Amino acid sequence: MTRRLGIAILLGSAAFAAAPGYAQTLHEDASDVIVVTGQHPRDQASSGTKTDTPLAETPQSITVITADDIASRSLQNLNQALRFVAGVTPETRGSSGEVYDQFKLRGFDAPVYLDGLKQFGSPSGYAVPQVDVSRLDRIEVIKGPASVLYGQSSPGGLVAESSKLPLDQALYGAISGTYGNYDLYRVDADIGGRAGEGVLWRINGSANGADTQQKFGKRERQTISGAVTAGAGSSTSFTLLGAYSHDPYNGDYGVFPASGTLLANPNGKLPTSFDGGEAGNRFSREQAALTYIFRHDFGGGWAFRSSGRYQYVKSALGLIYTAGGLDTTDPTQQTFSRASYATREQLNNWTFDNQLSGTVQTGPIKHTLLFGVDRQVAHSRELVAFGVAPPLNGFAPVYGTVKVPTTPEQIGGQFSINVQQRQQGIYAQDQMALGDLRVVLSGRQDWARAQQDGRIKHDKKFTYRAAALYTLPFGLAPYVSYSTSFEQQANPITQSNGQPGLADPSLGKQIEAGAKFSIPGTQILLSGAWFRIDQTNVLTSTPNFSVSRQTGGVRSQGVEFEGSAPLPYGFNARVAFSRQRVKVTSDADAPARVGRGLETVGRGGTSAYLDWAPRSGGLEGLTIGGAVRHVDEVYAGVTPMETAGRNSPSYTVYDALIRYDLEKFAPSLRGLSLAVNGANIFDKKYLTSCFANYNWCWYGNRRTVQATIGYRF
Repeated sequence: MTRRLGIAILLGSAAFAAAPGYAQTLHEDASDVIVVTGQHPRDQASSGTKTDTPLAETPQSITVITADDIASRSLQNLNQALRFVAGVTPETRGSSGEVYDQFKLRGFDAPVYLDGLKQFGSPSGYAVPQVDVSRLDRIEVIKGPASVLYGQSSPGGLVAESSKLPLDQALYGAISGTYGNYDLYRVDADIGGRAGEGVLWRINGSANGADTQQKFGKRERQTISGAVTAGAGSSTSFTLLGAYSHDPYNGDYGVFPASGTLLANPNGKLPTSFDGGEAGNRFSREQAALTYIFRHDFGGGWAFRSSGRYQYVKSALGLIYTAGGLDTTDPTQQTFSRASYATREQLNNWTFDNQLSGTVQTGPIKHTLLFGVDRQVAHSRELVAFGVAPPLNGFAPVYGTVKVPTTPEQIGGQFSINVQQRQQGIYAQDQMALGDLRVVLSGRQDWARAQQDGRIKHDKKFTYRAAALYTLPFGLAPYVSYSTSFEQQANPITQSNGQPGLADPSLGKQIEAGAKFSIPGTQILLSGAWFRIDQTNVLTSTPNFSVSRQTGGVRSQGVEFEGSAPLPYGFNARVAFSRQRVKVTSDADAPARVGRGLETVGRGGTSAYLDWAPRSGGLEGLTIGGAVRHVDEVYAGVTPMETAGRNSPSYTVYDALIRYDLEKFAPSLRGLSLAVNGANIFDKKYLTSCFANYNWCWYGNRRTVQATIGYRF
């Protein structure tokens, strides 16, 4: 631990960076934790329309998470940040899968975009990127189909992340250090400023890691990113952003058997520290990306924006894992079967987006127009092998009876998977304003191509959106929208004629009706929505799981509410509530599934956050806060020995924080702050989700307590 912490401090000091970290130069509340942030206001979002539009005037459900939110709650990844978003089933693989962003949005997997460009991952393996929260300025969660502006996208929506980019200030920066239980550590830093007339620069980085709850798991990361902007403050600017991350340890990505977790076992419950693997399990990842952003203002309200990114991801995995089922030769039900797995993967992708936007007036109607063309290309290669491993007594485990394979060749019987995907699209949008009425009309045409191991599939699809919002005099703005989506699926299937092929894109359509309420001149924003999403062309597995058929349909229907408001006497509150019903509506191959839920999808939940930061008096500079997070039952599926579906139980956990700006104690300590954050402070033991058909489950995070000291200038 000393060696790792020493490396962390050295890297953090060299980069002199701050990430979820602690420094804020532009902040609405000086008593809050320190975070160097951008200049995008909280009550405005760009990802829903690709134009800067106030949330109160956007006819769509959007949640904004800022860098300050991440820092003040000491959130370590996107999964944790989405705990407080209505409509999200968070952390579907619990504490075992923190190095991947695994969650459900309105019942569906959702893609992640960074700076408007899709974060591609391997469609069949583990070469999937993850952006460290130290690099993020804000997160916008777009709910419902968004293909009309982004192309391939989930019917549930998408997550749009924004990088920390250079700010137009002479010099700014911050550094922070965090330590917590499970040997959690972070050293985060950020520095930037002006390098000459119109030239801005910024470097930020982080070294972080922790042991996981399971016996042999640990995660470790060193990441750094840098950006330079030329032409800042002029009509033409160009930003170049480079990023690199090295994850030598990615946790264990382990699973827990359903027996002893979801299902009763005569020997009791398996502990959250149980590890079905071995000490030699390894899972590593390397990521690199280069992004450009070009902007030109023509004047008269018209502007052009072009962005592009090349991304590289490499991963290697070799492990022994719990296969899930009980060893049928053991009548005591103590022993679980295991298997081995190894893979070596590489992913390269290129994404580009070009936009022309402007305003025109036709009589009393103001039009904000957007025209765009984009292209996405991704190539992934994977060499993989599955093998056997001796069983393990889960209640009295004895390890070291098998050697962990570090390469697919050590297992034998390896096979390769090669997938190539590309898509190009053109889109147009008209945001019309007539008095207090806002109307959005959007349309897009896409052409897509997928190839996997000699199978080729060409697809084309038109998607669209129509929405309207009306602002009443007292701040209430009801709205309604209809939108469609498509998502390419590079998966092998058995076609209706019995021949092999690749799957057609899944299709989605949503109707959403809601209302937003805001009070001008304040940060109060309340929003509520009802939605119904229908997805078709859903893949369902054949009995041997090697190929699939497209015979399924899914419906997601629910209500959501979110609100944030400053309260009297220095209090600040946020609340989120959702209730949804996600069911299979058709499955020609397995009619019994009709009416059942989708595995790892919850019924909804409630979260509430309240903090108190007095603006004057002897306690000025102090902030005390707490949160409650409740997740309703999550559908687990049907075990191989049963016919009725099961749910993972609902759970409720509590968080707390306290921080202090030391400048309020002594002016000479300006810029220095202390904070302590606790999550699941009552140490609740709970399951986040299960795949009952595989006999797999995942435990959520136990109590974590972290202390942070930060300095900003």
